[in-house]
Amino acid sequence: MRTYSIFNIKKQYQSFVFGRERLLLEMVSSIDETKESSVSKQISYLCEPIEGSVVQGFIYEHLQRSFPEMVKIEDYLKFEHQIKGRLKLRVYSYHIEAVCEGSRMLDLDLFQSLSQMNDSFLAFNKADSECGWLKPIKHASY
Repeated sequence: MRTYSIFNIKKQYQSFVFGRERLLLEMVSSIDETKESSVSKQISYLCEPIEGSVVQGFIYEHLQRSFPEMVKIEDYLKFEHQIKGRLKLRVYSYHIEAVCEGSRMLDLDLFQSLSQMNDSFLAFNKADSECGWLKPIKHASY
């Protein structure tokens, strides 16, 4: 099982965050340990708020062909694929939580659909210390 926290980084801070993803991963990992901390304020400063219904609607529309079983239960959107596995998605005010059980192809389906929606998403897997842009930003240096 893999749990991802996916944030929508504001355009004006993308070049600042680029190359510092591991530092942001450390900061995001400390959110669980502290309730109302400066970390939450920093996240709200760096990230765009996320509208749950818009994200869930876009993902539902994009993935409905690939996933025969899609169900919305309370705040969660659940997908199941016979071969790939299960995906459970929940949208918070500043991040998307995705719990994937099964093949990594499941993760790629989610990441690919989110990257079509917006090119500013940055995903973190705290348990495995993985992080990366869903659609890598173009960074030119002269």
